[in-house]
Amino acid sequence: MSDGKAIEYVDAGLVRRSKDGDIDAFEELFNRYQKRVYNIVYGVVCNENDAAELTQDVFVKVFRTIGGLNAEEAFLTWVRTVALNICRDHLRKHRRVRVESLDEKLSIDGDELDRDIPDSSNDPAGKIEAKHTRQAVCRAIDSLSDEHRTVVALHHIEGMDVKDIAKLLGCPVGTVKSRLARARDELRRKLAAYA
Repeated sequence: MSDGKAIEYVDAGLVRRSKDGDIDAFEELFNRYQKRVYNIVYGVVCNENDAAELTQDVFVKVFRTIGGLNAEEAFLTWVRTVALNICRDHLRKHRRVRVESLDEKLSIDGDELDRDIPDSSNDPAGKIEAKHTRQAVCRAIDSLSDEHRTVVALHHIEGMDVKDIAKLLGCPVGTVKSRLARARDELRRKLAAYA
């Protein structure tokens, strides 16, 4: 049995148990997929606080509606669809009002944390340049249309194949390829100074 099939088999068992009301089985599904769902959501909404809240919303909806899932083996695809639908609803309600700066501290339960990934090198100029580059990339991705940002997040962050993205979004493969190409062109233009 291949790794992918083994994972689907385990997922199917956990889904069946979750449908029967086994909270531990659902908790295992949550633990297995929470980070992946967060990455997808963050890639679409580009905001850590919103991504954390929406990821929670995804799993609340999954918990409430898991009984309607017919093909237990398709759990991950279904969760991705739920995540994208929740992101679309969120974006419709909250047309990007502000972009968070990576310079701002992240506040979690009253504690303020740095957003930067620690860098052990002693190259201050390199650190500043890397920080500016990260900020520029985040701003460039955030400036993409919802459709383009979604395919970029699914393809480059989640690592999904173009065919799988097309199936998930319910559109032709050519549309996904076109959106990716346009998004890359736009990112290339916006980030030309950093090349």
